[in-house]
This record gives sequence, structure tokens and C-alpha cells, in this order.
Amino acid sequence: MKTRDARTQTEIQSHMAKAKASVNIGMPFTVDEYCCLICNAYFTNKIFQDDLPVIEDLIQFFRHLASLDNVATLEKILLDTDNLKNNMQDLFLPNDFEPILQDEVKNKLRSLHKLKINKDSRVKTILGEDTDNFYAKYSRDLDSNWIRNAQRFASLSLIKKSRILDIGSGFGFFSKIATFNGHKVESLDIPNASPILKAGAKLLNVRLHEFTIKKNKPLLKFNHKFDVVTAFQIVFNEHTTKNVWNVEDWKYFLMDIHDNVLADGGSIVLAFNMEHKNLIPTEVDGEVVPLGTKALEVFFNPFFIALPGMHRSNNHVTAVLTKANIKMACQSQVFKKQSYSIDIKASKYGA
Repeated sequence: MKTRDARTQTEIQSHMAKAKASVNIGMPFTVDEYCCLICNAYFTNKIFQDDLPVIEDLIQFFRHLASLDNVATLEKILLDTDNLKNNMQDLFLPNDFEPILQDEVKNKLRSLHKLKINKDSRVKTILGEDTDNFYAKYSRDLDSNWIRNAQRFASLSLIKKSRILDIGSGFGFFSKIATFNGHKVESLDIPNASPILKAGAKLLNVRLHEFTIKKNKPLLKFNHKFDVVTAFQIVFNEHTTKNVWNVEDWKYFLMDIHDNVLADGGSIVLAFNMEHKNLIPTEVDGEVVPLGTKALEVFFNPFFIALPGMHRSNNHVTAVLTKANIKMACQSQVFKKQSYSIDIKASKYGA
């Protein structure tokens, strides 16, 4: 038999409709639940030729979640069978797909906004007032923050399992997603981070090192080097203060990364927070300068790149530098704009 019975088809289509609706309203964990249910309840027994549209949609849904190992498994099935046209005898998924997060963990993460904040970990909001629940947003809006970090991870388009250092890991979303996809991830954040962030990282099993990055001081030493270093929504550069890092400060940081942190062929992704005062963007000579000074704009300009999920609005806040780029930029007075691209794994069913 090349097709499923009508009752089973109806069940699958019902699950798919719920998954599609969940994508549209931004509920990634519900999408994941239904996608894993379909694969585990039906495809571990047998895959039929008329499952093709379902599998193609599942690939897109899992990619949306940055569940890329599941994407690779389903794509391989389609490639090996020429879109379920050949080699269909005894075709099935050999193993169950694991959900990104177990229900118990999700429920605990959603309740972290109730934690009390230590006096030392209070932060000032962009409008200057103290707040006890600034970081509670990561717990209250778990879904949107997960999607943003899924986009960040997918944008890296890593074509091999890598060793990653995530600087300023916060709640641990990105680190968890990268670990779920088989990468070895270590995370760095300040010792007096909000209890909400620490509790989130613990629930997500983030391998966290507590360390404060300081101007013109070396980074924490590791006993191995990393293929990728990430830093999203950077504040360690003394963001929005009068002591915000200048070009020479960044050169020291980057050369330390070059010499002591990055493996040969490695890259660093820097997603800057735009400099501002009370939400008013920094301007120089009437021109908005996202990094605060024209000198910094000139220095990082060759490496600016637009990547989904890296920042809310402005393309000129994310820079990607290879290890070779770092040395050239830091040792040259002028570094000309180069065409830059990130290698994307070729796929018959989409990048």
C-alpha cells in the first residue's frame, strides 16, 4: 500500500493544522510538540509516498525552531528516496525525535519572573529607572525570546559540529539551542547577574562561567579554543556610558580573542546594542552613529552584515570577523570594505 488509510491521514492533517496555527501566532514549543508527535507516532512505523507534503512542511517547521538535526534527518530521507519515489520498502524513522524542551522545564522557566532580585543585580532601564523585573521579560515571553535565538543560531549556518563560546549568555536560550543541535557550548556572564538569568541558565543546563569582561584586560582562559565566539546585545563595552569602548579598546579585546580564544579558521559574531541616550540615538554631525563614534563605524564597517534575529531593526549593529580578519583589521590603519558572506549548507529543500 502506497497511501495511508483515510482515518490516519485525517489525524495527521489535524495535527499539521494545529502546528501551522501555532507558527502563525508565535508558539514555538507547541509547534515542536505537534511536529515531534507526527514523526514519532506515525513515521517511526512507516513512511508512505503521500507523506511528502507533510514531510516538506515539517522540515520548514523544524527549521523555524532551529531543530536542525531533525531537519537533516528528514531531508536525507527525501534525498535518498528522490522525494519518496524510490527505495520506499520498509522506510521509517529509526528513532523518536526529542522535543527541544520538556514540559517540566518550560513550566519552571515560565515561573521565573516571580523570583526576587538581589540589590547587586538590579539594572537601570534605558530610561534610567531602577527595576526589579527587567529580566523577567525572558520568563514572561519565553516563546518570542526562543524564536529570536533560534533565528540567531540558524543564521550562523554551521556546517559542522563546533565548539562555541557564548559571551553574555544571559538566560541561556542561544546556548541551549546550539547544544540541542550537537555543538559543544560554553557560556560566559557576569558573577552578579540577575537571579532570573542564573536560574534560567541552570534549568537549561548551560555550562556557565562567571566572569566580568573589563577594558584592556584579557578574557577568561580556557584549556581549549573555540570555532565560534558569539556576543549578542553587547553591554560589556560599557554600553551607554561615558566610558564606552573606543577603537583601541576593541582592538585589545579582539586581539586577545585572536591569540587566546579562537581556533584557526574561527569567527566571532558581535551583535551590538545601538548607543543612545534616553532612547535618542547617538548622532555625530547630524548623522545617526549606531556604535557611538564615527571611528568605530569606520573600524567595523567592513564586517557589518545583516543576519535575522541579530537585532530588532538596524543592519549596522552586527559584525562578523574571521580570525584572519581580526589580525588584518587590528594591524592596519585602513581596512577596505570587502564582500562578505557566510557559507550556507546547500540543501535541495532550502538554505
